[in-house]
Amino acid sequence: MSRASGPTLTSRAWLDGEAYPWPALDEVAEGARLAGCYCVASKQIGVTKNDKPYLRLQLCDRSGEIEGRVWDHAERIHEQVAEGDFVGVRGRVESFRGQRQLKIEEIAPITVAPEELELFLPRTSHDLAELEAELDALIESVEDPGLNALLVHLLGSESETGRAFRRAPAAKRNHHAYVGGLLEHTVSIGWVCSALAGHYGAALDRDLLLTGALLHDIGKIREIGVSGGFPYTDEGKLLGHIVIGIQIVRDAAREIPELSEERALLVQHLVASHQGKYEWQSPKIPMTLEALLLHYVDDLDAKMNQALALVASAEKGWTGYDPAFGRAFLQHLDGSEAERAADSRPDASANAEAVAPTDVAGPVHEVTEAASAEREPMGTEEGTEEGTEAGTEAGTEAGTEAGTRAAAESAGAAEEGDSGNDDLPWFEAGEAEGREFEDAGVQDEAEPAVPGGEAKNATAEEPDRQAVPHDPSGGATSDHGSNPGGGMRPIRFDHETLDLFGD
Repeated sequence: MSRASGPTLTSRAWLDGEAYPWPALDEVAEGARLAGCYCVASKQIGVTKNDKPYLRLQLCDRSGEIEGRVWDHAERIHEQVAEGDFVGVRGRVESFRGQRQLKIEEIAPITVAPEELELFLPRTSHDLAELEAELDALIESVEDPGLNALLVHLLGSESETGRAFRRAPAAKRNHHAYVGGLLEHTVSIGWVCSALAGHYGAALDRDLLLTGALLHDIGKIREIGVSGGFPYTDEGKLLGHIVIGIQIVRDAAREIPELSEERALLVQHLVASHQGKYEWQSPKIPMTLEALLLHYVDDLDAKMNQALALVASAEKGWTGYDPAFGRAFLQHLDGSEAERAADSRPDASANAEAVAPTDVAGPVHEVTEAASAEREPMGTEEGTEEGTEAGTEAGTEAGTEAGTRAAAESAGAAEEGDSGNDDLPWFEAGEAEGREFEDAGVQDEAEPAVPGGEAKNATAEEPDRQAVPHDPSGGATSDHGSNPGGGMRPIRFDHETLDLFGD
C-alpha cells in the first residue's frame, strides 16, 4: 500500500539499513524491487476508467528520470508531496509499452543534506572537464577581437557567468535537462555551426555565427535554478531566457571597447531570434543568414538529444510510442553498437583543429563563387519541408513583417519569450481511441496534447481528443493552429509548453 509517513526522515533513516547511496535509476533492472531517494520533478493526478484517482510522479536522480505511479491514497499523497520535494520510495520497476515505470508501494518526504544534492541531480554523461575544454577551444577559435573578448567575459572559466554556465541545465525537462546540459548543448551547436560556416564559406560570418551559438541560451543561467527539479526562478517566469539573455549580452557588450555597437546588435539579434518563430514565442524571426542557420541547428540538436535518449532506452527493435514525436523509433543497432554511438564524442583537440579559422578558409571547406553558381538555388526546394518555409514565407508574408507580426500577436503569440517552456506534464496521447494501462485497466482522462505544426518535437495525432493545455502558471496562451498532418484542432498553449518547440 502506498503511504506517506509522519515525521520527515533523513535519507539514511528512510533507507533503514538498505544500501546507501542507493542504486541509480539506470542501474535498477526491470522487475527488480527498488528502495531509494529521489526528487519529484513533476506530479499530476489522473483518473482510471473506474473513476479512481491515481498519482503520476516524475522522479529523478543523478542518472535520469522514471515515471512512478501511486495507485492507493493518491489524493492524500498528492497533497503531502510537492514538486521539487525529496522523497523516499519503495516499489518495483515494471515495463509499460516499452517504457520503464515504477509502481510505488511506499513513499514519504525526506530531508536532504546539502552534500547529498549530487545524488539527486541528473548530470551529463560526458566528462565535464572535456566539455569545458571544447568550449574553451571554440572561444579561442573566434578571431574577431571584440567578439572573442565578449565570449571570454561571459563564458570564461574565471567569470561568474562562465562558472554558472558550465554547470547549468539547458531545460527543466525534455532536452539536456541535467547538470552540464547547457554546456553539452552549446558545445554541440558550436561544432555544428562552425562546420557549416566552413561549408557555406564567405556567405557567412563564422565568428558572428559561433558567438551567437555559444551565447544563444546564456539567459538560462538565471532562468532555471540548479537544484532539485530544476525550478524556474521568478526572473525566469517573468522574463524568460531570451529576454534575460539579451540583457546579459547588452550589458557585457558595453564593457568591451573593441566591440562595436553594430556587432553587438547582431549578436543580440542571434539571441533574440534563435527560437525562430513568433508562435514559438521568439521575439524576432531570424533576419540574417547566421540567425537562420543557428535556429535550425539549435532545433536539430534539441530534437536529436531527445531522440537519442529514447532510442538508447530501448532494446534492439522498436521503441515505445513517443507522444512528443508522434511516432516510435527503430533501434537497428545492437546494444554495444548503440552504446558506442551514444557515448562517442570527437576529441576536443581534433575539433579545435577542424574549426581553426585557417582550416575553415581552406580548400576542403571553401565555397567558391563558381561552386555557388553551380548549385541549385535555395528557393527551388519545392516539395521539401511541406513546401519549404522559404517558399511558404514568400507567399504568406502578409505584405510586410509588421503585418505578420500583427497577425501573430493577434493570436496571442510572442507575448513573453520562452520563460521556461518545458515545465509541462509528460504526455500519453497515443492512439486516438485512448490507451488503457495494462496492469490496472486505466484510461486517462483527456490530457494535454502537444501543439501541432512543425514543432520542435513533432506532435502526436489525436483527432478524436480535445486538446486541453496544462497551464500551472496561468501564463499567456497562443494560437498555434492545426496540425496539417494529424487533424488536430487549433489549440491555445501556455508559455511553459514551448520548450517542446523552441529553445
